[in-house]
Amino acid sequence: MHARHGSSSQLILAISNIMGSLISLMVNFTAAGALVSVLSPLSFQTGVIIAGVGVLSYTLTSGFRASVFTDFAQLVALMAIGVIIIPAVLFSMGGPSVMVSGLSNLTFEQQDFFSSEAFFQQGAPYFVAVLAYAIGNQTITQRLFAIDKTKIKATFITATVGYAVIVIGLGMIGLMALTIGIEPLDGNMNNLIPQMVSTYLHPVFNALFFILVIGSLSSTADSDLSALSTIMMADVYGKNLAKGRVKPKTMMLVGRGTMIVATAAGLISASFKLDILVMLVFVGALWGAIVFPVIASVFWNRVTNVAFTSAVIVGLLLFCVARFELIPITGFTTLFFEILASVGAAVVIGLMVFGFLGRKIGMAAAAITLVLMLIFATGFLRQYMVLLASLTAYGASTIVCVIISLMGDEHFDFDLIKQRVGDYDKKPPVQPLAKS
Repeated sequence: MHARHGSSSQLILAISNIMGSLISLMVNFTAAGALVSVLSPLSFQTGVIIAGVGVLSYTLTSGFRASVFTDFAQLVALMAIGVIIIPAVLFSMGGPSVMVSGLSNLTFEQQDFFSSEAFFQQGAPYFVAVLAYAIGNQTITQRLFAIDKTKIKATFITATVGYAVIVIGLGMIGLMALTIGIEPLDGNMNNLIPQMVSTYLHPVFNALFFILVIGSLSSTADSDLSALSTIMMADVYGKNLAKGRVKPKTMMLVGRGTMIVATAAGLISASFKLDILVMLVFVGALWGAIVFPVIASVFWNRVTNVAFTSAVIVGLLLFCVARFELIPITGFTTLFFEILASVGAAVVIGLMVFGFLGRKIGMAAAAITLVLMLIFATGFLRQYMVLLASLTAYGASTIVCVIISLMGDEHFDFDLIKQRVGDYDKKPPVQPLAKS
């Protein structure tokens, strides 16, 4: 972004990543605290501190290398949870017959596999958030550059399928809890899965589940610490504070100091015990404002620095207005946000199709989605403010980015990026020895 637009767009992207990663840290520490408090005699606060200090201790010295190794451990852990823990819980509570007989405890919406209520309240907002994660999350970018170029497609397909299986599998434990009428401990939904495991499994399985999930949470948390340190080292210090005189030792101190401060911030914010799913959807929507400007900057030479900056700011402001209802969302105001959300839905579908099938088919899919949304969504989306706000972030930033870009006459030469991007500590080329 610095090579494409300059420091303002780069810092906007960096700041959004910092906010997102801090919230992600808070979510992971919160989950760890809930797990410890349910499965052990220790308190929630103790679990949060254990997770924070443990992750910081090895990430501080090994950085991204440690994150990569723990990612592998995370994959093994989640597969073990799916293969061992889920069937064990099912049979401990009485087997499939008990679960089937308990389906009568579910509401009509909970029984419906294609429930519109579940889709619009949670499924669709989470889907929109995950797309933003792929663009706005520095942890994914780091992994992208660490993958062998010939294996990028295979890696992402495998990750997508594996992620879906794991989410559905863990969701089954929640479904089991519903069928037998289990209520979350202290009314906190974060406690439900560890509560089911501790209720129905042998202490040995409890210990296994505890180790596996703590390892998984640690892997995500150390990724966020690595991402935050990279942003502060490269984008804030390297490009904006060092003024061309980068000192490797200072850069390292900035990175490690960032990890310590970020861990402390994550520990403090985790003490509020906010709902994990709500926070994940929130940060995804927050990143939604940067999705189109970032992708357009890579493929479209008309996007300007002013367009990028303005689009992100307007998208974030309108998202916050809709999400927290800072003004009364009624009448014409509601229709205005529904139109923006319709554009946002078109952008989401268009970008997804563009990624797999190319620009022309992607634009066609976006146009069809926009027409359908304007016909069916206006007057309807206002019932689902979380989804409305998430899509508004996409739609508003896209409209502003396109309009301001077309108002200018810039035609960026992408070859300039190769000239502008390089190492911070460039060394003079070694002169070949003269032939005698």
